[in-house]
Amino acid sequence: MSTDAPTQRRKFPRPSVVTLACVFIAVTAFLTLTDLISALMNWGTVDMQESLKPALRELHRAGFEPTMTELLAVLRWVGLVMIVFVVATLVYSVYALRGDRSARIFTTVFAVGAGLMSLGLGPVGFVQCAMLFLAAGALWSPTASRWWRDEPEVAAPAAVVDTQAVETPAADALPSAPDTASAVRPLPPAPAGTRPASVLTAGLVTIFGSLAAAGFALVYLGVYTFARPAYIEAVTTGPFKDLITRDELDLIMQVTFWLSVALVPLALLGLLGAFALLARRPVGRSITLVWAWAAAFVGLIMFPLGLLAIAGAAAVIISLLRDDARVWMAATE
Repeated sequence: MSTDAPTQRRKFPRPSVVTLACVFIAVTAFLTLTDLISALMNWGTVDMQESLKPALRELHRAGFEPTMTELLAVLRWVGLVMIVFVVATLVYSVYALRGDRSARIFTTVFAVGAGLMSLGLGPVGFVQCAMLFLAAGALWSPTASRWWRDEPEVAAPAAVVDTQAVETPAADALPSAPDTASAVRPLPPAPAGTRPASVLTAGLVTIFGSLAAAGFALVYLGVYTFARPAYIEAVTTGPFKDLITRDELDLIMQVTFWLSVALVPLALLGLLGAFALLARRPVGRSITLVWAWAAAFVGLIMFPLGLLAIAGAAAVIISLLRDDARVWMAATE
């Protein structure tokens, strides 16, 4: 019994652009879901009411007069609707990853909607919105569209030249079964000395990510060491003074300090691993994978600020697990 065309497995390998886009959307939906569930479990606490007081004052200035109880009731329903929205995004992104055509449409709609809602989170929301828009657009790239239509990749010009090179001498000789078989035999993979695009992508993402992490860590360590009192004073007297107490800010700064201390050796490890990977050293792949998993863990701790780190780590892991990357690195072992 045959399966319907839109839901059947694709005949050709899934492009990395589809994998990265679907995985990023799914991870973003999952992390958002955990945050929503955690917020609903702690609903109505003193901390939550304190954090909502600035928003309540803004509503009063705008002419609305809701009480804290009414605001919490409205936001609770919004949170429940958001959970349904996020779960749908998570499910459809998984089905899109499996090759379902209709799931690609719904995943795109949900990703764009989630991106628009992220704009209210400030600078972090702008970054998340841009990344969700990029992921949604990647699902409709020419490579992704060919995969969903079950069409093969466009053949490289070199393949045509090689085929003609095999057929031209056969015109002067008698046809034989072995020659016919060799003429239709698929071309071998890329030469051993050619670095695959997946390895190059993993190496460059690791290098840029390590440099960014090292820069952030060093800047923060400098501020924490030499300008900590001025930073605390600026935050506790600035526009966000009602959102965080002095004790909470001190705790956040201490946690960020130790994370920054851990980021410096992690960044150095990433740089060494990336350069060894690009130089085709067998240990480079292992070091880069360790760096990627560690970066993903740090990104989870710093979510939503660490969303970019999670996306970069996922791109590195997926790239290095591709068959062409494995074969290229295995040739040196």
